[in-house]
Amino acid sequence: MRKPKWLMLVAMLSALSLVAAACGGDDGGEDGGDAGGGGEQQDCTWVIGTMGALSGDAASLGRPIAQGVEFAVNQANEAGDVPCELEYMEEDSQGDPTQAPALAEKLAGTENLVFCACPYFSGETLATGDIFGAAGIAISGTGTNETIDEQGYPTWHRAVAPDNIQAEVAAAYIESGLQAQTTAVVHDNQDYSKGLADAVKENLGDAAEGPFIINPEETDFSSVVEQVAQVDPDVVFYGGYTPEAGPLLKQLREAGVDATFLSDDGSKDPTFGGLAGAANAEGAFVTCPCADPLKIDAAKQFVEGMRAEFGKNAPGTFAADVYDVTAMVIEGLKDYEGDVEDIAAVREYVVGIFDEANYEGVAKTYSWEESGEFVGGPEDIWIYEWSNDAENFVSVGPASDLIE
Repeated sequence: MRKPKWLMLVAMLSALSLVAAACGGDDGGEDGGDAGGGGEQQDCTWVIGTMGALSGDAASLGRPIAQGVEFAVNQANEAGDVPCELEYMEEDSQGDPTQAPALAEKLAGTENLVFCACPYFSGETLATGDIFGAAGIAISGTGTNETIDEQGYPTWHRAVAPDNIQAEVAAAYIESGLQAQTTAVVHDNQDYSKGLADAVKENLGDAAEGPFIINPEETDFSSVVEQVAQVDPDVVFYGGYTPEAGPLLKQLREAGVDATFLSDDGSKDPTFGGLAGAANAEGAFVTCPCADPLKIDAAKQFVEGMRAEFGKNAPGTFAADVYDVTAMVIEGLKDYEGDVEDIAAVREYVVGIFDEANYEGVAKTYSWEESGEFVGGPEDIWIYEWSNDAENFVSVGPASDLIE
């Protein structure tokens, strides 16, 4: 278990300060303005950015993540123990990988940007990883496509467990928890959706039918619904996002398909019930590489603070996870001892925070492989069930507790 760089640095500097004090050195006040180190905040600004679906169909997924980042920045500025004041910056990609590169270039070109808690979706991550890498800017987001860690992005670090782990757990839950004999696998052919659905099908083997592919640009899924109906499955697994998941479930029910509906974190948001219809949504499940902060004692203050700032429905999906990685970066920056205006050096330092981290957050413990892959396992996947009473998905518990 490696010790974080900033903790080792603090210990070294503490020892040096004792030596300096013993020697009576107290005349260095005038030229101390270039260094940080937990003293008074200097007249400087560091920017922490975020980029994702903040408007459009996927905003109900993206906005809670941005709130987690903003909350971490606000907390730090209130405490005032980071060498520079932090500025929060957001860019709205609408979750579109064709819009993301220009926004990534804008963020990377921001003079004092030291970290981006982004991107949120897999397609965006694959479209921008090289841009942030070339700029030396650490990024950490929630894109779960399992091929991202194969791209060699030097500054990327995934904040959650990848699709291969979620798919393995989803398949085990389908077989053991839901006791399904036949599962119809459906997806919308996007990077995230296809990767996850294909992995679920592979894990299910002969018990899976499909994949059946819908077009997210359309609203009539009748051809796929008919194909699924012919399979007569016990479970329908859908890889994709809420704007399609809700209508798909509604159309399945209208066609007489009464199979249990299971989707993924892309469908885990409070708009699902309205899109599917209350009667159809009740009893639908999703898997998510996100712990439920409402059921974690250590997250109590985080939950209370988020609700005070963003309302009773906070924190949303992945808000805690991205809050954690942002808070980890801020914690490390408190002990930065270099030139605060040398942004290239600060960026390099932030990358080092991830490389050396074993950080205990409110949601889970964070460390990374050399590739930037999150070190996690099945224990990091939770199951959620739609509740009309809550008008949201509520956690059933960690999948590891629900699978025989």
